[in-house]
Amino acid sequence: MNYLNSDLDLEALGQTLRTTGRVQIRNFFSKEVADALDQALQRIDWQLVYRDLNGDRRLTGEQLRALTPEQRWQLTEGIHSVAREGFQFSFFSDSLVEALQEGRTDLLARFMRYMAEEDFLSVMRRLSGDDAIKGVYAQATLYSRGNFLTAHDDHVEREDRRLAYVINLTRRWSPDWGGLLHFTGEDGSVLDTFYPHFNSLSLFTVPQSHFVSYVPPYAMGERQAITGWLIAARERGLP
Repeated sequence: MNYLNSDLDLEALGQTLRTTGRVQIRNFFSKEVADALDQALQRIDWQLVYRDLNGDRRLTGEQLRALTPEQRWQLTEGIHSVAREGFQFSFFSDSLVEALQEGRTDLLARFMRYMAEEDFLSVMRRLSGDDAIKGVYAQATLYSRGNFLTAHDDHVEREDRRLAYVINLTRRWSPDWGGLLHFTGEDGSVLDTFYPHFNSLSLFTVPQSHFVSYVPPYAMGERQAITGWLIAARERGLP
């Protein structure tokens, strides 16, 4: 099966990435692959990921559905209180690394395996010019009303992240619904913005300051993607 769009000009796209530190590639995968991934994301029982005062937290779909309105309000207030003081995120996730570790054989787990193999990694090395890339970490993500990701640069001391990526799989979106990937300068200015075009791949070097804008209550869609990092270290990727 041909996963990638065979018409891509990888040399020109790689030149943009290596020169500017970021690139968004439209129609990166074949239509059949993008359509299949879109359908697979519709079947996820999403988990909410966020931070509290003690660190990263995750609530399963079952736990979320069991919350009372009062508990939901308290959860939202807690998320916002952390955001007022520093780095915070609130979005829905499904770890594709864990999917493989748990022995799942669904399409998303198989796609994670594909990304960890040489055919995909060699393209990432060709685009970036970074021959040290050896592995990948991936999660399916969904931003709905009230979700956001505050500014950060993706650097983690114990990991060797070389590139961050976003495989956008949202068919219907509007820029005033938020959920846009913004890149910022040292003074806080927005230097560039990537819109979540369906079947586009956003690639950018790590570290690089960026955030995903708040999805407001009036948004009429959900921004779904597969996101993660290309890494030199293999601890978070696949053996």
